Amino acid sequence: MIYMKYLLNIFLILIFSHSTWADDISSNGLICEIEQNQSKRAPNKKLIYHFDSGNVYAVQVSKQNSPITINKILVSEYRYDNEKIYWEGENPAKTIKYYAEVNRLNHILQLEYFFVSGSKTEDSTKKSMYCNLLNWNEIESSINN
Repeated sequence: MIYMKYLLNIFLILIFSHSTWADDISSNGLICEIEQNQSKRAPNKKLIYHFDSGNVYAVQVSKQNSPITINKILVSEYRYDNEKIYWEGENPAKTIKYYAEVNRLNHILQLEYFFVSGSKTEDSTKKSMYCNLLNWNEIESSINN
């Protein structure tokens, strides 16, 4: 009986510690600045990603209208371990595929872009950039300012 109690306690600790650790990613996001004219294949703008319930979303901001329009576009599922968060994505035309990896300690985003032509993958472009890890409310606030 005592062993069952200990096993139950260990089981509950493992469940709650894993949930807590997972929640430090979910509902948060990244705002990353890209230097202009670094690459012809990679976008020249600010990248914003939002992590929610195992999915990563690219955040698009349109400041042409008032109020500002914020759209979230599902990229893929993300995976993580103690050191990094990683996912794959592609542009809407499916001509560029990328692999993304964020270091959880220093928030450096590593992107590797591949131009996809038919069944062949040609030339890759790698980028590194520093990002701010923020919760969604902080991201919205920074967009609206």
